[in-house]
Amino acid sequence: MADLTQDFKHKALEVGFTSVGITTPDQLRHLPYGWVGKVRKLHTPEEAFPSVKSVIMLAFHTWDPGFFMNIVSPQWRGYGLHPPGEKIEGYYLAHEVMKNKAWLLVDFLWKRGYEARPSTALPNKTAAIQCGLGCQGKNTLLVTPDHGPRVSLISLLTTAKLDTDSPFEEDLCGDCDRCIKACPTKALKPYTIEMQRCMTYSVESPESPDVPEDVREKERRLVPRPTSNSYIECATCITVCPIGKPRD
Repeated sequence: MADLTQDFKHKALEVGFTSVGITTPDQLRHLPYGWVGKVRKLHTPEEAFPSVKSVIMLAFHTWDPGFFMNIVSPQWRGYGLHPPGEKIEGYYLAHEVMKNKAWLLVDFLWKRGYEARPSTALPNKTAAIQCGLGCQGKNTLLVTPDHGPRVSLISLLTTAKLDTDSPFEEDLCGDCDRCIKACPTKALKPYTIEMQRCMTYSVESPESPDVPEDVREKERRLVPRPTSNSYIECATCITVCPIGKPRD
């Protein structure tokens, strides 16, 4: 599968992804699955796509804060499309961009006789480390050599058995702790996060009682809201990271 693997990686870069890594479902057995707070549920590759043979992680350079915009539409409730009380996430701009690009890769594999589908339901950050794309930073995000934490991730699950990449083993953060010092709510400690103190978790969980009031107050004051139904996630720990920034 060496030729198919290389052809696929070339195609992924051609459609706009900045890096590509491949692993197998067996290499992801140890990752955390289940609910992340009260926001989303992470699935195993087999739960997302039972016939999966390869897990492909795709990184997209999110160079502008606009990529972190979320658009929520409360009026979508009540049309029989969702159970009562179910959280409707709406649109996350970076994911919408990546999904459009990922479907081009689905078409690439389909034309070669393989099934594939994109997914955002895997533990993408830890899977990306296993695929060799980067390390876990002190901000708990994936940190890549070329763009630091300024990437978003989407997975592609396929029946093609592709050549796999080695896990990323270097710690790119070293002695740097800029993200920890810059966090507005002091949610970060090295390589860990107190999720209830993260402003992104707060804005994603407006009715959750586990978010402290001081975090709620900062979230209401500091999180940009372009419209009444949209917000831009806090990216302070991403912005201050020196890894991958252009240098004069």
